[in-house]
Amino acid sequence: MVLRTTRVTASLLGAAALAATCALTSDAGAVVVEKIVAVVGDRAILLSDLHTRAHPFLTQLNARCPIGTPQCIPAENKIYQQTLDRMVDEELEELAAKRSNVNVSSTDVTLTIERLAKLNNIPVSQLLADVTRQSGMSEAEYRQELRQQVLESKLLQRIAQSQIRITRQDLEEMYRRMVERERQILLYQPAWLVLQLGPTPSAELVATRLKEATELAKRAREGADFAELVRRYSDDSATRDSGGELGIRAPAGSPAAQAGQQRPLADALEKAALGLAIGDVSEPFRFKDALVVMKVTNRQPSRYTSFEAAQAEMGQRVQSEKLEKAKQQWLKDLRRRTHVDVRFL
Repeated sequence: MVLRTTRVTASLLGAAALAATCALTSDAGAVVVEKIVAVVGDRAILLSDLHTRAHPFLTQLNARCPIGTPQCIPAENKIYQQTLDRMVDEELEELAAKRSNVNVSSTDVTLTIERLAKLNNIPVSQLLADVTRQSGMSEAEYRQELRQQVLESKLLQRIAQSQIRITRQDLEEMYRRMVERERQILLYQPAWLVLQLGPTPSAELVATRLKEATELAKRAREGADFAELVRRYSDDSATRDSGGELGIRAPAGSPAAQAGQQRPLADALEKAALGLAIGDVSEPFRFKDALVVMKVTNRQPSRYTSFEAAQAEMGQRVQSEKLEKAKQQWLKDLRRRTHVDVRFL
């Protein structure tokens, strides 16, 4: 987007100039003085600039609820605030780039557009047409948007070189998180072993049954047939003969569950099951009037076949995450060292 900023003198920073849009009349006619919504260093961001930058997002919002209606006002205000925050960050980046002699040429932007078109396997002309159709941006506005992205990328490369360090522990932790996240959408087949406690069990009964459930879980993990243990010891008559099988289930937040294609388990049962790999057996836990031991007998194949196979992807994800954190800290430091006065609420 085109970001128009105005150099301001000390007199323009007064309360009267910042307070509101006003019109001054003279023999030459009316001169419109726009509202200044933020000042970064000695540069001002105008209300008209904010409206221009927010327009594509407001257009998308308007497709869901009419702009200006009471139900839409909170979302509209949020768009303006987030857009203004981004514009302030961009001004801070421009100041940092100037101090560091970092520049982005029109050739840099053209090459970026060509790479994006090639990545999408379409001509540049179609890419630009798609951008205009989907966002309402002109080619000039789109080039300015890309210029800002390239400038930020160049600045962040310097941060990455000096601050970003990636360890094997970082990669393993990211792999664990990605596997857990993926399990939130994969269909799976759980089974359970149930030891009833009754509605008001005594402490002695709970302790006895917990000891029994812990021993059964241990036996299952050591190789005993879980289905056979269920048939011999489970108190749930509905699933005992089938070895505790609960059928194919979908995590509650998965597309299959949201579409009603597969039933999710109760929250407590799902939480235990999603923490298990295929063949794993849980520790006993309390569920309603019983103690339960869970096992996952099958799950849709994961695209993460092994840590080694996914290591390159994990490296990219860790770098992106660390770079984003470093960027936010960098911007925070820039704000602290630069005069920033945000007047739009």
